[in-house]
Formats: sequence, C-alpha cells, structure tokens
Amino acid sequence: MNIRLVLNFLGKLFVIEAALMLPALGVSIAYGQGDAMAFVYAILTIVAVSAPLIAIFRSKDQQMYAREAMAVAGLGWLLMSLLGGLPLVYSGCCSFTDAFFEITSGFTTTGATIMTDIEALPNGILFWRSFTHWIGGMGVLVFTTAILPTIGGRGAHLARAESPGPTFSKLTPKLGDTAKVLYLIYLALTIIETVALLFAGLPLYDAVIHAFGTAGTGGFSNRALSVGAFGNLAAEIIIAVFMFLFGINFAFYFKLINRDFKGAFKNEELKLYSLIAFGAILLITLNLISYYGDFFTSLRYAAFQVPTIMSTTGYATADFNLWPSFSKMLLTALMLFGACAGSTAGGLKMTRLVMLLKMARREIRHAFQPRKVEVVKLDGKTIPEETLSQVSMLFFCHIMLIIAGAIVVSLEGVSFTTAFTTSLTCISNVGPGLELVGPMGSFAGYSWATKVFLSFLMLAGRLELYPILILFSPAVWRRG
Repeated sequence: MNIRLVLNFLGKLFVIEAALMLPALGVSIAYGQGDAMAFVYAILTIVAVSAPLIAIFRSKDQQMYAREAMAVAGLGWLLMSLLGGLPLVYSGCCSFTDAFFEITSGFTTTGATIMTDIEALPNGILFWRSFTHWIGGMGVLVFTTAILPTIGGRGAHLARAESPGPTFSKLTPKLGDTAKVLYLIYLALTIIETVALLFAGLPLYDAVIHAFGTAGTGGFSNRALSVGAFGNLAAEIIIAVFMFLFGINFAFYFKLINRDFKGAFKNEELKLYSLIAFGAILLITLNLISYYGDFFTSLRYAAFQVPTIMSTTGYATADFNLWPSFSKMLLTALMLFGACAGSTAGGLKMTRLVMLLKMARREIRHAFQPRKVEVVKLDGKTIPEETLSQVSMLFFCHIMLIIAGAIVVSLEGVSFTTAFTTSLTCISNVGPGLELVGPMGSFAGYSWATKVFLSFLMLAGRLELYPILILFSPAVWRRG
C-alpha cells in the first residue's frame, strides 16, 4: 500500500470539497440568514486539514493500484462526509454525530434524515444538504477524474472502486473524457428538469433543490412534506419522469446522442427496469383504489411512489405507511434492487437481477440436462463466470448485511418492520422505510451509536461493500 499517495490524493479531494461549498456560501450570503460564517469556518477547517496532506505526503511513485484506489474510495467518502458535516455543526443545527449522519446520507444519496423541523433551517444549509446529493450521485472520484488532468491512468481504478454495478466500461478511449461526458449529460438533465419545474410554477430555489435531489436520486427536500407540500400535479409528473430517467444507465443517453439507437434500446436491463416499473405502478394503482376511492388519485400516487422507490430517490407525495399491506410489501421489494447500473440510483441494480434470473434458469435447466453446457449472456454478450460468481457473492453479502443491520437496529427496541426497513433503506440508499422511518418520519429517535452504524451501512451500500470493508483489513495497509 502506497500510503503517501493515498494521503496526498485525499488532500486534493478535500480541497475540491471546500471549493464545492462555495455555492452554498453564496446562497447563505444572498439570503442573509446567519449561516454564512458556518461555511467560512468549515472551508478554512478543510483547507487546514488538506494543506499538510498535499505538502508533506508527496510520493515519487504515482502508480495507483486497485488497493490504493479502494482505500481512497473508502477513506475519501468517509472523511468527506465527516468534513462535509462541519457547516451544520458550526451553524448550530445539530450535533457532530447528527451532522455526520445527515451528510453521509447526502453524499451517498440515501436521503434518510435526522431533521425534524426542516423548514426552520437556513437556506444555505438546506442548499448544501441537497447539493451533496448532486455531488455524490455521479461520484466524487469520477468528478475528480473529470477535473484533474494529472490523474491519468489512475482514474480507471478509482472509477471501478466507486462506480456501482457488476462491470465498468469506458464510453470514450480516455477515462477523463468519459467522466466529462457523463457529467455533461448529468448537468444537462439537471438543468432541463430545473427549467421544467420553473414552468410548472415552483420558485427557483425549490426547483433547484428538488432537481439536485432527483438527479442524485437522493430525496432531500426543503419541505417537511417533501414534494407533496406543493400540491402541484405538473411538478409531481416532472419529478416522477426524471426520477425514472436518472435511474437509467447513462451509457443509454451517450448512445442516443451518438445516434446508436439500436445499441441504446438493445438493453435487457432497461427492458426489465421499465417492465417492473410500469407493472408495479399498475398493481399498486389497482390496490389503492379501495383506499383512495377512485382510479386517477390512486394512479397519481402510485406513479410517483414507484419511481421514487425504484430509483432510490425517496421523495414522497403521500404517506405510504398508511397504504394497504400489498402496496407496502411491493415498495419494500423494489428497494432491494433499485434501478440500472451506471445510473445514480442505489440498490443492487437491475443488471444483477437479470444475471441472477438467468443463472437460476441455467441451474434449473442443468438439473434436467446435466450434460448440457450453457453460458449466461447479457445483451448478446457472454458473461464471464468470474463476474457471475462476484454477482452471487455480492448478493449474498448484501442480504447478510441487511439482516445483520436489522438485528443491530432492533437493539433500539423498535418493531421488526422498522428495524428491517431501516437496514434495507440505508444499505440500498433509498431513504424512507416503514413505520418510524416512513416518508413522514425521521431517524432522529435513534441513539448516536446507531446513527454512526447506519452511516457506515449507507457508505457500504453506496460503494458496494468492498471499499468500506477494506478499511478494516490490516493486511491491506501494509507497505509493499
């Protein structure tokens, strides 16, 4: 492990984080609500931490291997969440533990909150809180790769360490160019949604906040009742559509831009994602008719809550805690796999579900035809057995972590449903669960120790376990 290289890179990462606080500082100054100095102090603190790391820990060997990249991803996300919570601490909004939980939830695009009186918070703090969704959605290391030309070949390992999904592929020959293309698509979609929300009648500040939350599939709102506070059908439709769009692999948009329509739509993951989304909307709509009394009201709420859960955004227009059991069970099931790989969504990803289903089909066929050799293909391409093994292992670890997390949370004395959905929603980076942590609830009632534990679950879910687990492996930190 080249520790000097890791520490030097982390220093540069923290400088970028300090720079990313400047827009929030500008919002604070513009609204004059007394939180501007909190950002000034936070920026100065981060610079004071990063300067020695950059100046002292210079490494002659600039080669970054997989374990250095994993360490940078794990430590980078953890420490950026710690430092990112400083504005909340300095402003007096909450304790250090609560700030760590809140900003970890922001960067990992989970959207779980400990805030109980959101609308009383200064606008600068609320802006930073939602902006962390936008930063974390595409990935802080991918962003760094896009803006730092000196990274070069090291970026591939960084992107693999941070990017969710079973495989990683470049859209362009150079990784830096790929990162720039991704961010241009990301920025363009964010701007389009913001403009659409303005036309729908939302104020500029509200439109930007909810565009950040949708783009990063995070779900932080500046309203206590989330999107439901607006009572605006047009805004609900726009946000629902963009939640679905941000749940699609960004390679799809790249292919559309390059007029590769056949390649864009020849995508088994996208087909399954769309099929499950529209199927779930139909089933929940039919189930809600007895609850709301009419088809169109049921469709309105179902067509919003399904994409918000599948994309792991977590916005709400209704308290689905009160819905019939079938609808709640279906939404809970949708939390597990989320949306597509290569999107900003959380969960295990639809690609893995496709692979697992095909592996199951192969095993069933093998039981009847033991001598037949069959490979698993995705979009016409054979998937290596090593990749299939990794998918199976991650699925197993994911399920075990959800169960272990639920057991730990149950020590708080909460119900089985609350404990299970708390663990599931944190690991899948969804945000709301059921009962105490439902769409109109919060995580404020948990002890500081449980909040720290849940923060690590969110990080493990966002980075898909390994970069976080590597932090606790002594062998990885040995030199050589």
